[in-house]
Amino acid sequence: MFGLLFTILPTTVWCGDFGGASIVDPHLYERASFFPFYLQYSAQAGRELIGAPTDESGMERELARLSDRLRPLLSNATTGKQVVDAFYRVLFKEEGYSYDGLSGDPENFLLGPVLTRKRGNCLGLSMLYLALAERLSVPFRGACVPSHCFVRYEWKGDVRNVEFASRGEDWREERYRREFRIGPARPYLRSLGGGEMLGVFLKSLGAAYSKQGREEHALRLYDEAVRRFPGMPEAYFNAGVSLQRMGRYDEATARYRGALSLDPELAPARDNLGIVLAMRGNFAEAIAEGRRAVALEPRNAAMRGNLAFTYYAAGHIDEGIREFRRALEIAPGYSRARAGLAMSYSALGRDTAKGLVTEPSPDIRTGPSMPDVSERHGIPPPAES
Repeated sequence: MFGLLFTILPTTVWCGDFGGASIVDPHLYERASFFPFYLQYSAQAGRELIGAPTDESGMERELARLSDRLRPLLSNATTGKQVVDAFYRVLFKEEGYSYDGLSGDPENFLLGPVLTRKRGNCLGLSMLYLALAERLSVPFRGACVPSHCFVRYEWKGDVRNVEFASRGEDWREERYRREFRIGPARPYLRSLGGGEMLGVFLKSLGAAYSKQGREEHALRLYDEAVRRFPGMPEAYFNAGVSLQRMGRYDEATARYRGALSLDPELAPARDNLGIVLAMRGNFAEAIAEGRRAVALEPRNAAMRGNLAFTYYAAGHIDEGIREFRRALEIAPGYSRARAGLAMSYSALGRDTAKGLVTEPSPDIRTGPSMPDVSERHGIPPPAES
């Protein structure tokens, strides 16, 4: 169904006229436009995912109207700060747009609902900024960290990030690294063009189809996302999740390894890889991957629970008990860990198991550890000191 969209060539490029203002690059968008693809994917997904009536011409008219509102302010702008302030003033203060951190809701990132509701998550608002910037030849670029994205103004050494979750505040790179726990070797925070940001959009769109159980649709979108943005670990990861849900474990393993080749510190990929390897009986490597996952996210009770079940399945009951206990220290109400701990004590014939079982004893987990690491478009809590 999406194959038809893959063959449509972009035909429209929009450029602004600001009387030679130095903050605008008149050649910035002379290359092929990402917008026609973004518009068509948004329109089709609106019909298929949320049953919304789609008016592509209406979306284009609304973008044209917003562009017209921005032009007078941009024509007088002589600094990057004035450009950033103009966008924020028109869209948020005058038009009434707002940030919505709710993850997994396609209405928060599909163009039609974002324009109609005047509300979007970080992806929806970033794509709106980039669509307007393409029309107006304003040098906004996209940027990503795990599970979050934003835009930045970047022109002649002037770089200003726009963090929608913080009322458009200019977060410096150091703050993103601190808040999202990003080491210097991880493949994030570089400036992205429209085509790469379209890949980010398609990755999240695939997650929305996957959430409705439409895994084949999701896989096609992930493949196109990788084509647009080959360096995006989350597209490989999300494809692995869909393949794992479909029982295609060898293919899922390959996708998780692909994600880790790009970002060795993507803990959910290591966690899920460990689960798949355990399902295939490769317990030694499964345990190694599970240990790497919990080393990256030591306060993640679910990952510790998965490692514990892998230990149990491999016959390392005492090690499993240790990890179940650690999981329960982190999350005392975690019923899977409590049931697994009871099962482990029972396997050793210990009376300590009495009173622990609150649900049927689980088997080793077969599903992915996280539905979609990258559809959570809100700001995570600050890193622990």
